[in-house]
Amino acid sequence: MSTPTYSLADIFQNILTAIQNILGEVAKVIAENAGVIASVLVVGGLAAMMVRYGDRIIRGIAGFFRGLF
Repeated sequence: MSTPTYSLADIFQNILTAIQNILGEVAKVIAENAGVIASVLVVGGLAAMMVRYGDRIIRGIAGFFRGLF
């Protein structure tokens, strides 16, 4: 039983095939979960906007009531 000899081209071909398979699987998973990913991005963006602009609004309202009383 001798061990098979691999050429440099065979090794690189196997590496490239493995990378291609991994990228294909990642793309497939992203495509299957595109709706969930989009929902998370939209909700996250809305939450970030609420934190950024809500803080300014609340400060303005608090200042108004501080000046009122």
